[in-house]
Parts: sequence; structure tokens; C-alpha cells
Amino acid sequence: MTKQRAFSHSRHWFCRATGTVCLYLSLAIPLSGQADLLKGFGQDSEIVRRETEFPCLPSPPPPPPPAQHSGAEGLPPLPLPVVPLRRTEKKNPPRPPTLIARVLPADQSGWAEHFGNTDHLLRWMAETMNLHFSSINLPERELPDNADEIPILYRTGLEGFSMNERQRLELRQYLERGGTIVFDARCGRWDFFFSALREMQAVLPDRPLYRLNFDHPLYRAYFDIRPPDLAYREYAKLAGARDGMPGAIGIDIGCRTAVFIFRWDISSGWDGLAEQRAPHCLGYTVESSRILGANLMAYVIAERQAATPQGRALQFVDAEADRAGKFEIAHVRYPGVWKTHQAALPMLLNVFHEKTQTPVLFAPREIDLQSSRLFDYPLLYMTGHHDFEIDEGGRANLRRYLRQGGTLFAESCCGRAGFDQGIRRLLAEVLDGAEWQRIPPGHPLFRYPNQIGEVTPRPALARKLRTDQPIEPVLHGIYLEGRLAVVYSPHDLSTGWELSESPYCLGLRAPDAIGLGVNILTHSLLQ
Repeated sequence: MTKQRAFSHSRHWFCRATGTVCLYLSLAIPLSGQADLLKGFGQDSEIVRRETEFPCLPSPPPPPPPAQHSGAEGLPPLPLPVVPLRRTEKKNPPRPPTLIARVLPADQSGWAEHFGNTDHLLRWMAETMNLHFSSINLPERELPDNADEIPILYRTGLEGFSMNERQRLELRQYLERGGTIVFDARCGRWDFFFSALREMQAVLPDRPLYRLNFDHPLYRAYFDIRPPDLAYREYAKLAGARDGMPGAIGIDIGCRTAVFIFRWDISSGWDGLAEQRAPHCLGYTVESSRILGANLMAYVIAERQAATPQGRALQFVDAEADRAGKFEIAHVRYPGVWKTHQAALPMLLNVFHEKTQTPVLFAPREIDLQSSRLFDYPLLYMTGHHDFEIDEGGRANLRRYLRQGGTLFAESCCGRAGFDQGIRRLLAEVLDGAEWQRIPPGHPLFRYPNQIGEVTPRPALARKLRTDQPIEPVLHGIYLEGRLAVVYSPHDLSTGWELSESPYCLGLRAPDAIGLGVNILTHSLLQ
């Protein structure tokens, strides 16, 4: 193993039903700067080693759809013989729209007994939240191409599984077109959870797995879930789960989490299986399972309703590759989720070009901080969702870049606290604890070419700030020898550049985000 890349090697056992033959596999998961991806998941615990010794209770049958009384008593066209329905007779209600498809593997052993869990969750959501959806079964050989028809795929099971290359390609296309897949390790079985990690890394090899913490919208999409609200069954705690500690892993496509992998069983709680009925289940309590499942559904529904941002439908192509005399930005690559809104920078550069008539190169150059080419660019752009680490070589190169006149522009995508922590720590290490300063309202950056005195927060940020009024723009900076070398926005800007309607974004409305972005580019060019 190299020092540049951290790997976690874990054992993965597939045991046949006889229990006498096991195949040992080794899986190396790149942790992308998060060495604790599997920490606290109990892979080496005695409980997990013995998990197959205990039965996993099947789901109870799904509830029948509620009957409705109808006042409509019309007759069908004659001459069909009919008996008119009396007002007291029941009619079947129309089927609610499909939200979830339960993926049926070719070998349904370990799965078929757990078919009712999503129905139980949706029934509880209908009763509690007045949201009405349905679920269907779908063979794995019939994965949908259109996420508009089936927004969520759900797969559960007890044993490990694998997909063929065709299935991986179809699933990747489904996810990239707006679909979501949820993996739920029934009874917390390690084999299923681990194979989900392996398969999703094969499906999306260019996108890192990461732990979903309380900064993720999953924990606030409908119910405001705080650490005291997240509780595990006693047997799961013996295996390593800790109350108040998130236990899901995700993969993002853009700013949307498209893959959810639950280490601890969530569906036994949807089924209403209390602790005494399922004493060996490694999972969440019933209450935690339900509010977490409801938030998961609410998150997907809201993201689907936000639709495709206009920016993704537009492409800006450089008419000629000549770089001479053109303003160019380098987009910083680093271990972790660094590439979020892919169309955001080209959209911003287009407005900047129209506003200032400055020749630009639309395609941002992607670059590592260790690269010697860093010094070819007057401006570096850095964004992301999560905390991150940069090695000493990258920190030293960035230090030279900033002290020799380069500018770093960073913004926290979706206003996530994780990136905020990472960028502040990085700059403290790079510039020996240099002081961050709030850029004052009268600064030239806020005056040219756009006069910006106040900005409008998006609904999620307005709720967080408890205001329904415009606010002063918030930018922080670091000065080196009187020059503004670092500009940082803790509120999201790139969602606005891309004209996205991301519902959980802690950022600014598009016109203000674009105006601030143009001013920052202009100021960096004029320094």
C-alpha cells in the first residue's frame, strides 16, 4: 500500500446453504481520504462472525390497501347486466404512484421472505405524513431506463451477491439519469452489506463512497433527526453500533446522493418488529427506522421534483484551443467528492464574459495541488461537500502558489459543514494560521461590476437563519501582503450558477450567486 492512497482490506465470506463450503474473497476499498469508512461497523466482532447462527425473521405480509366508500353510483353502459353499487359498499381505491421497485435477484433465497418491508414503510408514511405511494417487484434483469417511472430501486437480502457487467452498466445509466438505489442489509448481515459496497464501487468507480453524517439532508428532509433520535437495537450495539452515530454510506452524482447503503438493518423497523420479536437483529429501533426511512423517501421525492437544472442542458465549447490572452480557471482535484456541479463554472464564465467582455476558456482545467502546472493559472477554484485531507506535497505547492501571487476561490457546495471544516484547516496549515477576515460590505469586490449590498438566501438557508428577508453577503478572505489571496463563501454559490433548484442547498438564489461569482472573478483578475 502506498502512502498516497489509503485502503481498507476486509474479509468477505460467501457461505453456501450447507454451511460447509465457504469462498474467501478480499476487497480493497479506496477510502478517498476517509480512513474510518468502515469504523464501528463491527466487521471483526464476535457478533458478526456468528450472525448466521441466528434466524432472521421474515417480514409480515404487506397490509391490504385501504378500502374507500364512494358516493358515485353510476351505471356502466347498457346492455351489460350490472347491480348498482349502494353507498355502503366498498370500492378499491386507485393505486398511488409507484415510488419504489424492490429488485428481485435471480436467486431469491434469503430475499423472498422479506418482500413486504417497503409496503409497511409506505403505509406508515401515508398514515403519518399523508404521502401516498406504492411499491412493486422488479426482476434484476429488468432494471428501468427511466427514473421518472421508478424513482427508487430497493435491494435487500442476507447473503452476498454479484452483478454482471451488463447489469452494472444498466444500473449506472439509471443512476446517472436521476435514479436512486437503496441497499438494506437485512438483519445487518455483513455479507450483503459488503457486497453492496463492492458492487457499487464497480458501478461508479469514479465516485467515492463516504459516510453520511448529520450534515446530510437525509437527517433533515422531513423529520429533524438529531443524535438522540438515532437509536440501535441492543444486539447491534454489541456488534459496534453506537446510538447517535450515523450508519449509512452513500455515493453522490453531482450534488445528489444516488446510492444509499445501510450497514444496519432498517427494514425490520419498517415491519414493526420490536426488540423482543427480533432479538438478534443488527439494526435500528422501530422508531428510528421509520423516521429515517421517511426522510429517505422525502429526500428522493424532493430531488426528483427539483428536476434537471438548466445549466446541464447547455454546453459551452471553446471555439479554439488557443489559450493566449484568455482568462482560465483551474478546478482543484483532491481525495473525496470534489466535482459536484459540472456545468456551474462554464455557466459562470459565460456570464462573466458577457458582463466584462473578457476572453475566457470555458472548459475548466482539472488539476491536483501537487502539480507543477498550478502556477499556469491565475485562479484556483475549489468546492465540495465533505471534510478532506491534502498531503504535505500539495500543501507546500499551494503555499508557494499563494505567496507568489495566485488566488484561491473556494465555496462550500450546498453549504455543507464538512467542506467548511476542511478548507479552514487546509488554509491554517498552508499559511501558518493566517487570520480569516470577513470581507466588509464596502470592499471593491462587492462594487464592481455588480453593486451588491444584499443577497437573497435559498429557502433552506433562510430557514436555517430564521429569516424571510435578504441578508448581507458573507465572504471570508485571507490577505497576503495586502492582497486578497483567498476568497471563501461558506454559503453555496455553484448551485445558483448552474440554475439548479436543489431543495436542500444552504446557499444563495441564482441571480445573487451569479453576481457574486462574477465580481469575485473580476476582482481576482484586476488584483
